[in-house]
Amino acid sequence: MTGMLGVFKKVAVIGIAVALYPLAASAQTARDVKGATELVALDSEPAVKLIVDPPIPQQLALGRVFIQYRTENLRILPVFNRTALAVSPRIGHLHVKVDDQSWPFVDTSNETLVLVGLPPGPHKVLLELADPTHRPIPNASKVVEFTVPAPNASH
Repeated sequence: MTGMLGVFKKVAVIGIAVALYPLAASAQTARDVKGATELVALDSEPAVKLIVDPPIPQQLALGRVFIQYRTENLRILPVFNRTALAVSPRIGHLHVKVDDQSWPFVDTSNETLVLVGLPPGPHKVLLELADPTHRPIPNASKVVEFTVPAPNASH
């Protein structure tokens, strides 16, 4: 009889363990399952980079300036506050100055930059990455120089 009681105890313990297993699994935190969130500042985050292509020639010939760009180690988002400085990967936006204008316009689209209506002749555009408080990010700017052709008189 003692042998049967031992088997019964083992079966009961196994049954309780099986019944409680889902509760233990559901007690795991999101961090336990997914790992650390990417939205917490990292001490060793790599430097921000801005990569800019020259204007697309076919569009420039038509008087339209299309400048493609991309970023590394910075996400372009319409977020403007001091709290966002601590978010990782970094968040920022693009400041654009055309022909040495004193103030930039802000782009948060992360799409090709489109400029229309520039007069024929030489131009330069400064593209500058900025943090969520509008401070330029050091070493993350490019100047693009190009010439808008005169309209073709035959058109």
